[in-house]
Amino acid sequence: MRQFPTALLALVGGIALTAATAMAQDSGPLVDLLVKKGLINDQEAEEIRSELSKDFAANTSAGKLSLGSHLTEFKLGGDVRLRHQYQTTRDQETTSTKLATTNRTRERFRFRLNGDFLMQKGWSAGFALETAPASDSGNQTYENGGDDYGLSLARAYVGWQPRNDLKFVAGKQRNPLYTTELSWDGDINPQGLSEIYTLALGGKDTLEFRALQSIMDDNNEATAGRNGNDAWLFAQQAVFTKYFGTTKLVVAPGFSYTTTSNMSGLTNETPFNGDTIGLALGTFAGELEFGNLGGQANSVKLYWDTSYNFEAGTRVHKVYGLSSAKWNKDPLAYLVGVGYNHGSGKLQGDWGVKLDYRRVGVGAVDPNLNDSDFAFGNLNQSGYKAAVSYNVADFCSLNLAYFLTSDLRETLKQSAVAKLDKSSILQIDLVTKF
Repeated sequence: MRQFPTALLALVGGIALTAATAMAQDSGPLVDLLVKKGLINDQEAEEIRSELSKDFAANTSAGKLSLGSHLTEFKLGGDVRLRHQYQTTRDQETTSTKLATTNRTRERFRFRLNGDFLMQKGWSAGFALETAPASDSGNQTYENGGDDYGLSLARAYVGWQPRNDLKFVAGKQRNPLYTTELSWDGDINPQGLSEIYTLALGGKDTLEFRALQSIMDDNNEATAGRNGNDAWLFAQQAVFTKYFGTTKLVVAPGFSYTTTSNMSGLTNETPFNGDTIGLALGTFAGELEFGNLGGQANSVKLYWDTSYNFEAGTRVHKVYGLSSAKWNKDPLAYLVGVGYNHGSGKLQGDWGVKLDYRRVGVGAVDPNLNDSDFAFGNLNQSGYKAAVSYNVADFCSLNLAYFLTSDLRETLKQSAVAKLDKSSILQIDLVTKF
């Protein structure tokens, strides 16, 4: 074997061993650069990689980490988010008298730690820890004189992929559905079973069939009636992805149904503890993205989502207790938005902006699943979200989001899920990934 110059090995080895653990285990980008510059050939590159891997395993504590032989890949990462939040709310009035607007400022943070394991024969597993136990938020407000804060288990799952086109996951997992913030808060990790079958259509085009069986609440079957039934959400979706050069089209029609039960003990932003009947939602989400604008990684995206509750009458009049003589079922919610990204969003200097409009009828979506930031999860609201992001480093971004909403129908006031007249939220975030 050829003996490499000491200075060259020192250069490559020194950079690899002082970088992050993942970089030290795979010095591919650096070695590839040396090949590109003509300093070494392909065979020499492979020999350098081999020597660096041996040196890493022998001389670093991370290299001595003992993992099962059945593991083929282990990814560990997460993020810390620091947030300044200013919010205003005004409750609906049932008379002509206007209620006072309340203001609140909060300093908050979120910590997340994720681990994902790939194993032999198509098996996988993973976990996620985060601050705060609520399903729709990992935010923790700084309070109580500097007390320490706890962590909650946000994900714990096992997956099996027997073929490239078929995947099963069980446990508390990432949302397998194609969604927007209209019907699903991005922080929610469903719990139960999911299946995805992918049909290749040529090139990068695909047609996916996705299904989710999520247990929403567990009840004691010894209790008579619906209070003894477990609450399950069953969702099915077809996701069609088509590429036209650098333009991508995604359309995703779906349907979800929640079984008859009664839920209690929920702690999300606007929880509805009670009857689950009257939730049969037809959804249609999608996007049209124009990529590689100007010959660079810039893009413009149009995105949308709709939700129509086929049992909204039951939900509004029987569950929420609103008079059918005064209020109709209002079964429709929709979202339309546009965004621009300058760069891929992964490198220092990349930035993006987006703006969307939403309308959420009182009978249109499940208040235990929808976005907790838009009107604090309240129904009977319409308004806007504007957001800007800027990468101050490859691993760190500064984000700003502003929500402004108002009620669709004045004096409706359902105290549990539709109590707001107006609301606004300003969030300024610093997010650092590791």
